Amino acid sequence: MRTPGAVGGLLAVLPVVLSLCGCGGGEPNKRQQAVANITSDTAVLEEASSAANAVIRNNMDCDTVNAALPEANHKLDEAASRIRTPAGRATLESIRAQVKAIAQNCPPGDVVRQQPPPP
Repeated sequence: MRTPGAVGGLLAVLPVVLSLCGCGGGEPNKRQQAVANITSDTAVLEEASSAANAVIRNNMDCDTVNAALPEANHKLDEAASRIRTPAGRATLESIRAQVKAIAQNCPPGDVVRQQPPPP
């Protein structure tokens, strides 16, 4: 079973975004545009999140992290130019921060970080 991630969080804010942008009543075009923007961001973030998850999931194996890092950074950079909403940008920056933190802990040439012994 998948746990809700960044994409699920973006979908959860859909009603809030619609109410904040005044899309609840008058102009259907405004509502349609907001929904189209969120739908687009969801697809873009799903692709970027997938590449970033390869880094995040393997954070204890620096060899794997260093191999997956260029693709993840490329997908995140590509996604940044395609994101349309503030919520999408915030989600993307959150994913980027996680990838950056892991990358800083895995300098090139560091193969495996040792896990701390259990308490």
